[in-house]
Amino acid sequence: MGGFGSGQRRYSKATTSDYGRLDVRTWQRQGLLVAGRSFLCWLWDVEVIASVKRDEPNMVCLYRRNGSDQQHAPYPVWLEWTPCNYGGKRGWFVCPRGCGHRVAILYGNSTLACRHCRRLAYDSQQDSGWNRSLRQARTARMRLGGSASLVEPLPGKPKGMHWRTYRRLYRQAAAREQVFLTSAITMVNSLANSRFNGRSK
Repeated sequence: MGGFGSGQRRYSKATTSDYGRLDVRTWQRQGLLVAGRSFLCWLWDVEVIASVKRDEPNMVCLYRRNGSDQQHAPYPVWLEWTPCNYGGKRGWFVCPRGCGHRVAILYGNSTLACRHCRRLAYDSQQDSGWNRSLRQARTARMRLGGSASLVEPLPGKPKGMHWRTYRRLYRQAAAREQVFLTSAITMVNSLANSRFNGRSK
């Protein structure tokens, strides 16, 4: 009670890494969202469809394969397009679960839904305080051009970086390492106390 990481609901929710994912941004970057095109993605055969009155495709039909390569019934997912600031359009999935949200990623194995409909957390949200503070300390180090190892001293100013920027990033890195070390000491002391109290009973 009151120890490091107490009060956190670790493992209380499924995370995005627990499910397969389809990312419409990857398909668009690879030039796959072309009407009439078919391609294989993970467990799915994908067919891109456009209605007669549209210039861009507005649906993908997904056919899931089982172990014998036999296709299941088509699983339709609508597409929507929004204009980009510097020209062109960006494609989105419309969540097939029924919420109607435009999303870039759908999660699932046999059925698909957006992260909100599946009530999924990101992996980073499930991190304990220990892992989170360690990750932040390492990230701050690497922004200075150093390695992720907390054993090494903080690096000097990288070539081309302004001194004002360097001093700001240095202070951030030092502060985050201090948070991590304080958390580590608190956790070690908590473990030591609980072990000592267990032996003394």
